[in-house]
Amino acid sequence: MNKSWNVLIADDEPNIREGIRDAIDWQRLGLEVVAEAEDGEEALELALLHQVQLLLVDLNMPIMNGMTLIGRIREQLPACKIIIITGHDEFTYAQEAIRLNVDDYILKPVNPKQLYQVLEALTKQMDIAEKNQQHLLQASKQIEKNFSLLRERFCIEWIEGELSEVKLQNSSASSSFPMLYLQL
Repeated sequence: MNKSWNVLIADDEPNIREGIRDAIDWQRLGLEVVAEAEDGEEALELALLHQVQLLLVDLNMPIMNGMTLIGRIREQLPACKIIIITGHDEFTYAQEAIRLNVDDYILKPVNPKQLYQVLEALTKQMDIAEKNQQHLLQASKQIEKNFSLLRERFCIEWIEGELSEVKLQNSSASSSFPMLYLQL
């Protein structure tokens, strides 16, 4: 793990926040608890300030409840992973959590082993997504770097008659590159 992912713990009970913080070997998972909040409004402010990638949130908090917070996080930090940690096991909460694309829903009291497994799985997902994003960026840069060579090769093959109409149609179907030059 090269990158450390920023974590925010949002719960109105200090002993719950402390228990969660102390129960997990964050560094081993490539995670860092960068902030804690006791209400939803503070959590939103800190999440945006620290650009958190992982939010652990209770549903029942003052000022702004957990569901409202999650909705706002989804708008402003759409890639943020969210784990609800709550005492509410009502179906309507779970239904709303699914609608908000929450990554997991853990009931209090928190089982440290269960939380660790959930965090480990999410960290792996985030690591894979980051690697895929880096590969995509690298491939895009490579194509950009070689675009003039590809254009030159295409033009030479076209001028020399090495491109059949079928090849030309297949090329134009897979990219706008040939059509761009045909229009010029």
